[in-house]
Amino acid sequence: MFWLTRIRSHSMAPALPDGRLALTRRLWRRTPVRRGDVVVVQSRELGQAVVKRVIGLPGETVRIEAGRVSIDGRALAEPYAAPSVFSDRYRVPPNHYFLLGDHRDKSSDSRSWREPYIERAALIGKLVGRGVSYPVPSGTPVPMITELPSARC
Repeated sequence: MFWLTRIRSHSMAPALPDGRLALTRRLWRRTPVRRGDVVVVQSRELGQAVVKRVIGLPGETVRIEAGRVSIDGRALAEPYAAPSVFSDRYRVPPNHYFLLGDHRDKSSDSRSWREPYIERAALIGKLVGRGVSYPVPSGTPVPMITELPSARC
């Protein structure tokens, strides 16, 4: 199943600017989730759907030093990420994921959420087309394929 997700913040810019529509494919229970995937998450904590990038996989240690991310001691190349000054360390539990916005200093994500690790069941969709998005003016009627019309980043 596919649908269009409207981006509702600047946290994924510049790849996904506010107001853009992005083609999204449903993530079934057995669909693999990979580092770098941009996903739609149904957040219980925030009470809404959000769009973020998968950074940490189950069982990994994510370390952020002055905005630079490493996974289990190996630097992660992130050409999509804006510079940041944030530093911390996270150990991702089994069946959970660590998610970040691309515009790090403008993103509410795993670093700031009360529950930083997202269960696999909460990942409901994956943006397809390597960040392909469609500029559609806000308020323009768009036929939706599902009941998920927009997502905060």
